[in-house]
Amino acid sequence: MGSFVYSQCDVGEVEIWDSCYSIEETTVLQNTDNTFGDFPIAICDLINLEILDLDVMFGSTNSITGEIPECIGDLINLTYLNLGWNELYGHIPQSIGNLSNLTYLSVLSNQLTGEIPETIGNLTNLIELNLGFNAFYGEIPESIGDLTQLTDLYFSFNQLTGDIPSTIGNLSNLTMLSIINNQFTGEIPETIGNLVNLISFNGGYNQLTGEIPESIGNMISLERLWLNFNYLSGAVPISICNLDLLNWSAYGFEGDESYLNNNQLCPPYPLCVNDYMGEQDIYECPEIQIGDLNDDGMLDVLDIVLMINMIFSDEYSLIADMNEDGVINILDVVAIVNILVGRLP
Repeated sequence: MGSFVYSQCDVGEVEIWDSCYSIEETTVLQNTDNTFGDFPIAICDLINLEILDLDVMFGSTNSITGEIPECIGDLINLTYLNLGWNELYGHIPQSIGNLSNLTYLSVLSNQLTGEIPETIGNLTNLIELNLGFNAFYGEIPESIGDLTQLTDLYFSFNQLTGDIPSTIGNLSNLTMLSIINNQFTGEIPETIGNLVNLISFNGGYNQLTGEIPESIGNMISLERLWLNFNYLSGAVPISICNLDLLNWSAYGFEGDESYLNNNQLCPPYPLCVNDYMGEQDIYECPEIQIGDLNDDGMLDVLDIVLMINMIFSDEYSLIADMNEDGVINILDVVAIVNILVGRLP
């Protein structure tokens, strides 16, 4: 004999968390004090829903569990979807790509896993995307570069791997980008320099390798740059000194400071960061002699000739800056001459 479950809701309504919502007229559904249990499938019946905000403030206990249902993709009128600070697990469904009207998507601080679906690139109206503090793995899909309206993009504290896709350079409206505490490898793409509106780039605590790209000097709006605790190597580009809004520090975790420490970056360093490099593993770095402009292992008259040519052409080189005053001038020539004279019998 079957059981009968009584519902207080009228025809054309669905019951969600002991409340009734009109299928046709409900455009907003927000977190309530009695939010609990698995993600209600009945939410997918609210075909005209525009705002679904189930964010749970930190410390509250009325969170939802279970998986994000595939039917979430039926809510094609959604512009705002916030599932942050719940206890959701499983994958982000591929159907998320159907929500092309979304301007805001956050699943911050859940227990979600799996790969970020390629279909996320369909959400071309997104302004903010926050996937932080979950257990996502795999690579950032190349389609992320299609989200050209994004201003805020967070992948913080996941298990993402692979390269930072070069398509990230398409996101010229970005002001905030965080990939901190993942397992990204490979080089920072040269296209990062396209992000001229970026205010904060947090790339610390990964496994990034290779050199810092010269194009980083194009990001003149940067107020915070974290590249610490990676495997970056080679020379620090002089263009980094274009970023005059940065407050450099050798160590620490202050939000308004910038860090390059704990890499494999080789001296000599640009003057703007010379005192703030912190600990660097320079075991694989070549020995560089200041003033040896022709790289022959000696300071001699040929280096003086090259330095004079640099003075006339108004060029600058860290290796030629003997007295570390930020310019190449006759004082640097005198410094080499004094070294040569000191070697005479």
